Amino acid sequence: GPTVYVGGAFTQVGGQPRNRIAALDASSGQVLAGWNPNASSDVLALALFGNTIYIGGYFVSVGGQERSNLAAVDSATGQATSWNPPANGRVNALAVKGNAVYAGGAFSRVGGEERKFLAALDAKSGRVTDWNPAADKEVKALAVSGNTVYVGGLFNTIAGQTRNWIAALDTVKKSATEWNPDADRPVLALAVSGNTVYAGGEFKSIGGQGRDYLAALDATTGQAKAWRPFPDGVVNALAVKGDLVYVGGAFSQIGGQSRSRVAAIDQ
Repeated sequence: GPTVYVGGAFTQVGGQPRNRIAALDASSGQVLAGWNPNASSDVLALALFGNTIYIGGYFVSVGGQERSNLAAVDSATGQATSWNPPANGRVNALAVKGNAVYAGGAFSRVGGEERKFLAALDAKSGRVTDWNPAADKEVKALAVSGNTVYVGGLFNTIAGQTRNWIAALDTVKKSATEWNPDADRPVLALAVSGNTVYAGGEFKSIGGQGRDYLAALDATTGQAKAWRPFPDGVVNALAVKGDLVYVGGAFSQIGGQSRSRVAAIDQ
């Protein structure tokens, strides 16, 4: 809609005091005066679903309530809802599909249950579901398409299978799929569009091909597609809209053009 929600480590946006989370007018960039959840520390992930914004990070309070690294706030008021499954470590990534909120991070417990780096929560009650594909190390990125959750991070095993830094998990069978692009270094960002999974991170090889920091992967086979923008630095964030892939990271050149840390690339 008309609003852009942003999270990070900031204390000021657009000349207005905002602690780590803010809402901006999508046309003017002006800070929305009445929306101020005031997080106590860094906000690392946001997911909007209906009238609720799910928030992950490394905080102890947000939206006027005590919340441990995971919270939900009203998209209109910025006040915390009753949804409250505390995580015992930072939450780096969130994705929502149907009645499930998927969370990835550096935690080992969520909502009172043991969940190693990855969990699924009921979007209404906050109850931890029985979906439990434990990873061996931190999860950094999530994307959902249909019954598949794509996961990126620092792990080498997940759901009992060897998967280097990127994997696909079946939400119905509750297991890792055969999809295995086998990156050589961590995957930090994911986005899905049709039959393509876009991946960004620290890697130099993924999907059986040399790809520096950014790649397009076939969602069926896991093989790298011909698309190759060649950023010269690590990619930390991805989003797809229409025919464009929006990219954020530590690069200064991408697609043969000078771009300082943010760019739009044709699909």
